[in-house]
Amino acid sequence: MSTYVSQGSYGPVTGVADQTGLNPGNWTVTFDPSVLPQVPYFEVSHIVVNGAPGSSFLVYIGTRLWDSVLNGFSNAWDPAVPIPLIPGEYLYFCWSDPVTDLDPPTVTIWLRYDQDVRANMANAYNQTQS
Repeated sequence: MSTYVSQGSYGPVTGVADQTGLNPGNWTVTFDPSVLPQVPYFEVSHIVVNGAPGSSFLVYIGTRLWDSVLNGFSNAWDPAVPIPLIPGEYLYFCWSDPVTDLDPPTVTIWLRYDQDVRANMANAYNQTQS
């Protein structure tokens, strides 16, 4: 049985003109690994997004497409399968609407990790893994 430990929320992060090359001319929200936890294996367990009416977005882990969401406006996402992440990975939300609309989207994510995963135990108990 898993024992999840909340890492709290991150955000809201506001979109900027895409700098990834994944979404030229459109809004992209970036979660940089430098601000995410350094737990070996963690996951995004909940997401709240708000973008321009009628917009949609794609979710990428690095350059790998994870999901496509049709409603990018005032939406909450509690996926049945959370987004798995490891330290060093970027998480991108690439909106369908252009930066010229001057209506940047925002994203807030909630993270958790499973303290029963052996690699996570050192973090869970603040001790060094042997």
